[in-house]
Amino acid sequence: MIARLYACFGIVGIASILCWGAALAALPACYASRRRTRLYAVAFALSLLGLLLAKINSSRISNIEILREEPPPAPPAEAKAAVEGAPKPKAPEAAAPEAPKEPPASSYREAGKQEREEGKKQDMGELTENTRPPEEARAGRAMSEADAAAADRFDRMNLFFARWVPWLALLMVGFDYLSRFNRTRGYLFPLPIAGRAVDTLFPKTHSVLLTLKPPAGCEPAGGYRDALRRYLEDTVRKGETFIYCGPADLWDAPELCRLPSVRGRRLWPLRKIRHGADDAPTDARFVFDSAWFGRYCFVATDAEAATALLASLVGYLEVRRVPRAAARRTVHVVWHFASLPPSDTMRELLFLCPETNFKLAVVADAHGYGYGEDLAPLFEEQVELSD
Repeated sequence: MIARLYACFGIVGIASILCWGAALAALPACYASRRRTRLYAVAFALSLLGLLLAKINSSRISNIEILREEPPPAPPAEAKAAVEGAPKPKAPEAAAPEAPKEPPASSYREAGKQEREEGKKQDMGELTENTRPPEEARAGRAMSEADAAAADRFDRMNLFFARWVPWLALLMVGFDYLSRFNRTRGYLFPLPIAGRAVDTLFPKTHSVLLTLKPPAGCEPAGGYRDALRRYLEDTVRKGETFIYCGPADLWDAPELCRLPSVRGRRLWPLRKIRHGADDAPTDARFVFDSAWFGRYCFVATDAEAATALLASLVGYLEVRRVPRAAARRTVHVVWHFASLPPSDTMRELLFLCPETNFKLAVVADAHGYGYGEDLAPLFEEQVELSD
């Protein structure tokens, strides 16, 4: 079987089978691996290579020339009759040929002078070309009819698997991407596809205690800013928004982007509003409604105003919880002041956030706060962010 397959496919066809076969075997084998993402990407590349080789091999098989065997000559009638014991048939007497009838001379003369029709003259070069013996129209291997039929059957099977394995590998790559999408840390390249469908298939946590660890040799404030800035920027790139309560604005620009910039041009910008600024509305309802529908992201740098904002958020979410209303995309509420908000407010938010698709993130710095261990049991997860 293997020898016949090699004779039909050759090295290119066997290589195509090995490529998509290795990709197909790797998909279930790598599911529990920590390097699953990289291995799925390699399997997808192998499946594409297998498809390319399968198409090349298929074109070669379509050029196979079939060797047709000449049928044996039929035995003469006398020998056949002798073998069967039948008398030899007598040849029939040839009939006398009839004399050809000449057309009456008057009919030709009466027709007059005949003229040649246009196009009747045939070029000798064309005649030579048409009468030339046919050359080989296809250059390829020569096989018997049975081997050619087997090669065509193997080719159809190879193309079937070579076409479907890349789609299966791509499906597993997408599954791996979405399964990491809602993680607080360890997700892949964020894209603005957040929504209820992804949250239903791959649920997320709605409360997290963030521990920020600055790099060695750096001041704590610098490390905190960089790590927290990237975390909030990634939430925007996922299609979500946030309300950041901290001692300083982490961005100088007035907007963030949901897609990476191209040649300095911001794609799909999301405006950032500083709560309490002169040109910003002071109504807390405006902040919550805008964040609920993903229109803006907000920064509150005054500790007293941020505390009052969280107290108002409790009442806002309580009204939404009664009819079981939830934000279409998660709203992240990040607290990054040196002191905690009131315990009653924080406990109410920890209860209301899962019901309304909000996520509360309290930052416990590794230097100066000292309340990380006491708060850890209240949150669904504890994550360390570092540069």
